[in-house]
Amino acid sequence: RPWKTVEDVELATLSWVHWHNTSRLHSYLGDIPPTEFEAAFYDAYRTDQPLIGIQ
Repeated sequence: RPWKTVEDVELATLSWVHWHNTSRLHSYLGDIPPTEFEAAFYDAYRTDQPLIGIQ
């Protein structure tokens, strides 16, 4: 479909990028969306301990 303005193209692009990162299942990542994979990756390294102790 043709877009009428640059803003229409930008909105369509942002919509596609959002879908691509949050809804699309990726077989290489175990059939989960990239944002879910990224969250799980960082959760594996998260700690409740401070990195540097304050004295």
